[in-house]
Amino acid sequence: MKQKFFDEGHTVPKCVNPGCDRECVARNWGNWSFKSECSRCMTARKQKRYVECDGVKYITYRGKEIGITIHKKDYCENHNGHLGFSCPVPRDGWIGFESGLDLDHVNGNHYDNTPENVKTYCKLCHGRKSILEGDCSSHKDSARTFNTL
Repeated sequence: MKQKFFDEGHTVPKCVNPGCDRECVARNWGNWSFKSECSRCMTARKQKRYVECDGVKYITYRGKEIGITIHKKDYCENHNGHLGFSCPVPRDGWIGFESGLDLDHVNGNHYDNTPENVKTYCKLCHGRKSILEGDCSSHKDSARTFNTL
């Protein structure tokens, strides 16, 4: 499946984090699913290898900031209810539970990792938004197509 992806002219999306130009990690080559971050950024974020200044997290390597900012928030961006419903969890309620936060592609294009297209939502809001907006529909233009052998 990996070879078919490249044979059909596709390219791996770039990491969502501003300042990083690496390719995203493949979640599953069988259906060409990718995470939104490269392995370096994802590891640094999960291991908290960053410094925070004025609410912005900068990835560090060997104790030095390397010019990459972490895009994924540590709260649900729907805390203000802009999706038409309010997040049931307080903004600071995700501390220690960051794995309960997802990155959502606003325009439905999972290869478009530009920061303005990627929002952080909790699994509750992300799931509800996906159902309400029909993101789970295979008839939607942005629906993922699964590969067959």
